[in-house]
Amino acid sequence: MLARHPERTRLDELLESIRDGRSSTLLLSGGAGVGKTTLLNYLVQNSAGVQILGVTGIQSEIELPYAALHQLCRPLMSTIDSLPDPLQDALETTFGMRGGSLPDKFLLGLATLSLLSDASRAGPILCVVDDAQWLDSVSAEVLGFVARRLDAEGVGMAFAARTPHHIPGLEGVARLALTGLERKDAHELLLSLAHGATDPGALHRILDEADGNPLVLMESVRALTREELATGILLADAPSQLTRIEEQFRQRVILLPPDTQQLLLIAAAEPLGDARAIQLAAAKSGIDTAAVRSAIEAGLCEPGVGIRFRHPLVRSTVYRTASPASVRAAHSALAAADPAIVQPDLLAWHRARASEGKDEDTAAELAHAAARATARGALALAAVLLRQALELTASDDLRAEWSLQLAQIELAAGQFADAAKDLGVVSAVSLRPVMRAEARLTEARLAFVRERGGAAIPLFLEAADQLAKVDPGAAQAAYLEALSAALFAGNLAQSADLTQVALRWRASGAPPGHRPVDLLRDAFVSVISDGDDRAWNQMHAALVALQSDGDQQYPAVPWLRVAFSATAAAWDLDAWEYVSRQLVELSRARGDYSELPMALSSLAFVHLFAGELSTASDTVGEMATITSATGAEVSPYGAIGVAALQGREADLAALIETTVPAAEARTDATGVAIGYWASAILNNGLGRYDEALASASRAVPLHHSLHATSAWALVELIEAASRLNGSADAGTAMDQLETAAKFSGTDWALGVLARSRALISTDTEAEALYVEALRRLDSSRARLDAARAYLVYGEWLRRQKRLADARDRLTRAQQLFEDIGATAFARRASAELQAAGSQVRKPGRVGRPLLTSQEAQIARLVSEGLSNNDVAARMFLSPRTVEYHLGKIFNKLHINSRHQIATVSPDV
Repeated sequence: MLARHPERTRLDELLESIRDGRSSTLLLSGGAGVGKTTLLNYLVQNSAGVQILGVTGIQSEIELPYAALHQLCRPLMSTIDSLPDPLQDALETTFGMRGGSLPDKFLLGLATLSLLSDASRAGPILCVVDDAQWLDSVSAEVLGFVARRLDAEGVGMAFAARTPHHIPGLEGVARLALTGLERKDAHELLLSLAHGATDPGALHRILDEADGNPLVLMESVRALTREELATGILLADAPSQLTRIEEQFRQRVILLPPDTQQLLLIAAAEPLGDARAIQLAAAKSGIDTAAVRSAIEAGLCEPGVGIRFRHPLVRSTVYRTASPASVRAAHSALAAADPAIVQPDLLAWHRARASEGKDEDTAAELAHAAARATARGALALAAVLLRQALELTASDDLRAEWSLQLAQIELAAGQFADAAKDLGVVSAVSLRPVMRAEARLTEARLAFVRERGGAAIPLFLEAADQLAKVDPGAAQAAYLEALSAALFAGNLAQSADLTQVALRWRASGAPPGHRPVDLLRDAFVSVISDGDDRAWNQMHAALVALQSDGDQQYPAVPWLRVAFSATAAAWDLDAWEYVSRQLVELSRARGDYSELPMALSSLAFVHLFAGELSTASDTVGEMATITSATGAEVSPYGAIGVAALQGREADLAALIETTVPAAEARTDATGVAIGYWASAILNNGLGRYDEALASASRAVPLHHSLHATSAWALVELIEAASRLNGSADAGTAMDQLETAAKFSGTDWALGVLARSRALISTDTEAEALYVEALRRLDSSRARLDAARAYLVYGEWLRRQKRLADARDRLTRAQQLFEDIGATAFARRASAELQAAGSQVRKPGRVGRPLLTSQEAQIARLVSEGLSNNDVAARMFLSPRTVEYHLGKIFNKLHINSRHQIATVSPDV
């Protein structure tokens, strides 16, 4: 259902008409695969409260009179007794329910019209007729008769018919012709199907050949491998069994003259369809490009300049069913092209495919081409070139070196199984020390991105030890990644814990420096090893320097990964958002699907604490899509947090049940702590303080100075304990929270600290602390914690019998929770308001923002100054789709300018 806004609007109007008691008819016409059935499905899916009568024309039944009409009317035959006798007789005779001669078509048409009209008295009816070109002729005539005479019956009729078929019975029915998708929409569809970075030239060739037909685009994605889609290079040999459409194309190809077949093979072997390269290669082979005329006459190519296949599967069928000798000849001709015309990387590919047996020179050329492709971010092309190089070399050393490079490329692309396989090849070879250390580091990175736990810590440390002897700079990167893994492992680490890693890094003799990353490194080691005021001052200074470093001349990904752990532990929402966005944008730009899920997870929590729950949900959805595609075992941190705040008990219980044991098995303390913290915050919201205390108590022991989740659990423990007669647990937790907040010093941290102190303070001390909490939290971005401060202050005021003041604070709390979408806390605030004597409505639009999730995301990006094209690129939409949704946003928010969005939308 990409784009198709005018078509959907027309179908929406049809539904609106029949719901208002007015009849409406429409015939959708278009070529095979253009989207007619999809639009009919859209119509049915949006027909709540409407009775659906469906029929699909079947080619084998086209000679059976009244077969389609019987299929359509059968659900209504139980009401036939209400019709006048002549009309009842006409239907029963036609459908073989009684004997007699068949009625004339006019009487049968009146009977069908009356049957539908009577049935519509109980509610609107929609008749959906797909593949109308295969209706038997008399059924088509009767249905056309009915469609032309419907008026005020509340009956709709929607037909779909394939062009160029003509259906005599449906003349006069309003027609809507469907053409292929516009280029931008077809591009959007192809990107949504072909995940990962893709060469623009390869995409454009598929788009040219598909000519906007959605079915052709989907068939292409199913038939081509990920690498073929990404690079335009065809790789696979002939499949064991061709699809029906591929076999049809093959049969046409083998009937062509030999020169035409070889010309098509040259065009198929050229990845980007470069007309000049194809023409030069054809001349080199002694073939006149005019030979393409036979292929045009056979319906395999389109007329025009150059050679354009009429379907991407024509190209793949030509290539995959050609003889090996013919394929080599085609690549040999293409390899002779001028480097000024064809990319050197592709020339290396053609020379490789033209080779027979081992060829060390060509293999080396491919490896150099792969290095160039990697440098410019063309990871899919680099992988293809390296795999071909591996086939051409007989050198074990080169095979090990290139397999390691290939594994590193696959790791970044999220192809973890392939990376593990290629690392296995590397480990089976005797390696030079530097390569052995690099292989161990790659193995550690693979283990970490697949599981995000403590298992990778000893691997990173081993790699660091090996690298220290041959490449000290690389050793520092390995220590950094060991620290990152130890942050996840927390107190579940079974080998080296966070403190041990920090001490080993310090002992390694890291070179001094003044770059932000050097300051951050030193701060991390100091905070973990020493944990004093000086260390935390170092950390704050490093985070400030990191945000002001415009050049970012450092290995950004691992540094940003540990930096967002530091910003979360420092209770600094602005810095946390900055480093999270940097990592998200960098990972997206590099196509690095090994890092993007964690970056998105971090960003989701920023939005969660900022009270932007709908944005957090969007981010969680993107993370889930990526982890599902890559197979990474990453705890769904963001999904757990969102479910807890939205009060979805069953969903949260299911997430915790599957996540916590798996996280424990991976020694992922962060995943375990988030599960128990989420249970605690949900139960505090629901007023089940004993359960909240139990859950928070299980998260707190995982605490270390840079483990933010355990600090959040301290907050939940204190609130729960304060409601249970001041449990002794609250005092110890308060000491730990005070330490964390003191080192942070942000309004968010100090506001939460003041709120928590107030909960366990005497009545004479509590109010000043509540006021301080509100002052600090209202001045911060932490809307969720501000709302919670209003709630507990209002509850305290009610217990002090200051009901007017209590109602004021509780009303504010309920409004904030509803805007955020924090369902459980909103209900708790509502219950407190009622207890304070206020006649309150039940929580209304909790978790249901004025804008849809997609609209809210578009509104946010527009409010940040992004153009429609920029928003479209970020969200994998077409600019026209963005424009369509902006119109709906303007209507909902009652504005007429994109500059007004940020000031009026509660979802931005």
